[in-house]
Amino acid sequence: MSDTEAKSGDLAITLGTYLFLLDNGGHRADHAGINAACDALKGAGPGADVDALGQALVAVVAENIHPDADPEAVAGWLKSLYGDEHVSTELGEDRQSRLRAARSYMFRNSLPWLAQIIDRFPDGSVGPHWVMVEQLTDRVVCMDPYPWDDLDEEYDAPVVEFAVKWELAGCGSVRFVR
Repeated sequence: MSDTEAKSGDLAITLGTYLFLLDNGGHRADHAGINAACDALKGAGPGADVDALGQALVAVVAENIHPDADPEAVAGWLKSLYGDEHVSTELGEDRQSRLRAARSYMFRNSLPWLAQIIDRFPDGSVGPHWVMVEQLTDRVVCMDPYPWDDLDEEYDAPVVEFAVKWELAGCGSVRFVR
């Protein structure tokens, strides 16, 4: 994958970045390959090919989870890496309780959370799209899923638009809890 090719929505790419953020926050995975790839990225000096190092992390993730995995499968895999007590999928039964729980999570934690939404891709197709939610106020900010390339894919949307896309995808979410 080139450094100018869109990576938004790809599960392995989004999870790779999420695992790196967890590792960088002191939460080591129970997986030697993931830890080695994260260490290589953290140890990259000036002039290092961070895109290649990022792709190495993505490759490890892609070897371990199906690209079309549903949120339950993603949560199950993350539980195998961090333990059941550190991965949560439940945010509530209705839109208001889900948004309130997500805002509360974001207030208490410095980590994003993963959500699967339905979105339109650049080629015009519509389908499931994985995002890392970084901020949720009256607007939702979704992080760039792959910060090691030259393509900035961070975006924001009104909270109602995000909530509808999330609901269309079944409200799947995954959070790391301490």
